Amino acid sequence: MDLTDTHVHLLHPDRFTYPWTHGVAALQGRFGLEEYRAQAAQARGRARVRGVIFMEGDVPPAQLGAETEFFARLADKDRGTPALIALVAGAAPETADFPVQLARIGAEARVRALRRVLHTQPDAVLASPLLAENLRRLPAAGLAFELCVRPRQLALVAALVSTCPQTQFVLNHCGAPDVAGGDLNAWREGIRELALRPNVACKFSGLGSLANPALPLTPQVRPVFEHCLECFYPERLLWGSDWPVSADLKAWVETTVDLLAPLSDHEQQAIAAGNVGRIYGMN
Repeated sequence: MDLTDTHVHLLHPDRFTYPWTHGVAALQGRFGLEEYRAQAAQARGRARVRGVIFMEGDVPPAQLGAETEFFARLADKDRGTPALIALVAGAAPETADFPVQLARIGAEARVRALRRVLHTQPDAVLASPLLAENLRRLPAAGLAFELCVRPRQLALVAALVSTCPQTQFVLNHCGAPDVAGGDLNAWREGIRELALRPNVACKFSGLGSLANPALPLTPQVRPVFEHCLECFYPERLLWGSDWPVSADLKAWVETTVDLLAPLSDHEQQAIAAGNVGRIYGMN
């Protein structure tokens, strides 16, 4: 099985600042393509990562442009495997100067989507008419928008998505359910409602960091995967790792293979890599 990892944070603290990693011992130091490839090489059992999409690192606003430019140039010149095939760039679509940001970002052909981490922002931002207005600009630029939110925000997300019917949205980390705690009832309802919007895809990613590290990973995340599969079907699911935040790439690949095994070959390949081109406009 060939995998495209749609959620890889490449962290270069020599160039950029990552305030959210302060005090997190496991995220100190450089996490570049070479380090990712070394871990991916260890997960070559029944699956192999063939392509990588860079996910913006939530750097300070003043560094957003430089981060996008640096990784776009890296993607242009890189010839390694797995290949760096595209970028999700950081942006601030809740601000009045977003059209200027969009013009700059849109000049980078490698950028296929934008992201703003919204779970760290007041809920009023998600309900902002300006945010919705700016997200409606994305289809003309051929860009999707990544939703990084918490379960309590899913109703606000559903309302936002409804006002932007032409914009492609991608929900990060299945909406960050309480995997370790096991309380999934409110999350289930939020996902079910959000999936009724056909312009939303769901990224099966990042759950390793939400699970109990003392317990086997696959049984913990299976209920999440099965509910997302039921709601979004294989046609609107993507795979990603959230490396290095979810650091055990080998375990995540193995869990993914186990969860996909009951599906048809076509369904497995759609989730593993096949949906990427259509959802990110790369066909």
